[in-house]
Amino acid sequence: MNVYESILSGLASIWSHKLRSALTLFGIVVGVAAVISMFSFVDGIVGRIREDFEKLGFDNTFFVSNMDPLNPDRRAELKASDGLTLGDIDALRAEVPEIRGITPVVSSYTVIRAGSEARRGPIFGVTPDGFTLFELDVGEGRSLSDIDVEEHSRVCVLGQLIKEDLFGDRSAIGETVLVRDVSLEVVGVLRMKEFSPMFGNSGQEQEHRRIYAPYTTISHYLAGTKRIDTFAVKLRKGADIASGYDRIFAVLYRRHRMIEDFQIENVAEQIAQARDQVDQISSQWRAILGSIATVSLLVGGIGLLSVLIISVNERLREIGIRKAVGAEDRAIFQQFLIESVTISVVGGLIGVALGAGLCKLITLGAAAAGQEMVIPVSGTGVLLGLGFAVAVGVLFGIYPAVRASRLDPIEAISRYA
Repeated sequence: MNVYESILSGLASIWSHKLRSALTLFGIVVGVAAVISMFSFVDGIVGRIREDFEKLGFDNTFFVSNMDPLNPDRRAELKASDGLTLGDIDALRAEVPEIRGITPVVSSYTVIRAGSEARRGPIFGVTPDGFTLFELDVGEGRSLSDIDVEEHSRVCVLGQLIKEDLFGDRSAIGETVLVRDVSLEVVGVLRMKEFSPMFGNSGQEQEHRRIYAPYTTISHYLAGTKRIDTFAVKLRKGADIASGYDRIFAVLYRRHRMIEDFQIENVAEQIAQARDQVDQISSQWRAILGSIATVSLLVGGIGLLSVLIISVNERLREIGIRKAVGAEDRAIFQQFLIESVTISVVGGLIGVALGAGLCKLITLGAAAAGQEMVIPVSGTGVLLGLGFAVAVGVLFGIYPAVRASRLDPIEAISRYA
């Protein structure tokens, strides 16, 4: 009997003993389905958390701001430094190749008026790069442009919440807001991002209470100075965070005449640590859930072992006749082992289908509850589930196969008679 005939024999065995096969396959089906659904669920949750991190927009980001010297004796030296300037930005771009983008930020907290409505809030002066670096999405209208920055244009982009406070439900595009005595035309309105319930609004409320205008406009019309409050610096993907931090610090320290009148908030490192924690927790979840699923598969394997032993006892005559006409022990061993693996693989495939169905059910259940949570079928879970099923078939098929292969043909036929 070749491999193909052994597989057919295994399938025939399943079909001829439907109830017994169903009971045998139950443990393997449940075990494989558990592996797939659990891995898929964890992957889905982790994937959603990673998407939320991307939406935050603070990957590989540093904030550089002005600061008084740490050493009081050196405060007199502060006069020797101009603080953060546009020249610092040019130097950083030229000397730190890891930098992907950089934007100056100037801010002011003031009264903002639109018609009869007035609110106190911050106005942020940025460049077009600032919207990209902070992952700010413009939902209506347009973003700021380089021309706006060059020409000190009196235009602005409103956060969603300040827009609703000042204009309600009507469109704000083309309208004018008054900041102190400076009128700014609204050219765009930000769109709120959707985060998972685990992230809440993730500080969006603060972002959407602001007005964003060209930093040159703020400096020229409102601040009356070219001094920069803050730089936002983003490194390229894959750049070494520690190395980037050291390079940025070295350039600024040299340009500020060895006066540490600036501070660098290493948000990139904080985000990286948070990502590492998520990866560690997800690994622990996978280990725990995988252990539970493995127990289910082992229980299924024990059921498979029992059925195969019964099958050997029921087929003594067949085994005896095959050996009497010349079948080798190896052929008998191979036949029963392949039958065992065939049964476990059939159980594994049914488990894959059941696991995929559970993932779809969770996705539909979350949607019905108003939550956007897609649980994709985990490829790793499918491979592990099927791998476990094959391993169970081999592991628990060896003993019945060895027992069948070592039967004496005369004894086997006589015991059957």
